[in-house]
Amino acid sequence: MSNWNIINELKYLESWDFIFDRLHFKPFEKEELISLPSPTECFDFTSFYNDEFSEKLYDNLHECALSWFKKINQGSGILALNWQHNCYSFNPELAFEKDEFNEWPISVFPNGDFVFFLTRDFKNGVFADGINFTFNLWGKEMIENFENAKPTMAQ
Repeated sequence: MSNWNIINELKYLESWDFIFDRLHFKPFEKEELISLPSPTECFDFTSFYNDEFSEKLYDNLHECALSWFKKINQGSGILALNWQHNCYSFNPELAFEKDEFNEWPISVFPNGDFVFFLTRDFKNGVFADGINFTFNLWGKEMIENFENAKPTMAQ
């Protein structure tokens, strides 16, 4: 995929160091899984998974996320980190391909996994917990842009 590029080893290590050391990410803990910097907004998406999940809501979340990422991009791309999987960077200003299921290579809200989308300076980001069904944002710019393009699942 031309716009989704696997991040180099140095950025990979720097990114996960930030997540483990600064955010205190503990993927095997049931409580205190992570400590996000202020300001932070958190949402519980559990109710959307009680019945059949709506593709319309899922698509709306991705459309909104793309608009946030365009605003916080800083010209250097967004990092997309998937716990224990390939990690990418992409430029939200450019068109990018979807996979064979017509989805992003890393979903903004994963099924049974942890993902992070963040700026290269780590000041703004998204932590999506697809195990406990929580969706978390941090950083002033991220939250401002989220408020201007709020997905249906967060209203």
